[in-house]
Amino acid sequence: MSDAARGLQGRPFTLVVCVSCQAATDRLMDELRRAVRDSPHGVMISTGCLRKVLGCAGRRGLHAVVQPCTTDRSPTGAAVRLGPLATVADAAAVGAWLRAGMPDYGTLPGRLGAAPGPQHVAHLN
Repeated sequence: MSDAARGLQGRPFTLVVCVSCQAATDRLMDELRRAVRDSPHGVMISTGCLRKVLGCAGRRGLHAVVQPCTTDRSPTGAAVRLGPLATVADAAAVGAWLRAGMPDYGTLPGRLGAAPGPQHVAHLN
């Protein structure tokens, strides 16, 4: 069954990108912005350090966390940590995954660190 048939395309999400520890390159951020603009109910937030949520200490690259939600931003699933995004290709892979509705079946390369966030962390929305 396709993502569209399952209603995953256009799935609302909130993407929070940490830009304090790593100087986010415009090219990586532009790729993520493009994916958010292409998603009817996607929102991207740039923020300061989220080290406790992202576990990014010592890992170079752009780090983020995304959470599926309803159109009114109520969480509908676990937050997923992303990163490090070191290249435009990494950001493009995340963008494609977001556009596809964040499917669970291994469409995001494992090297991007997609993993559920710690269970004790409150929802980001």
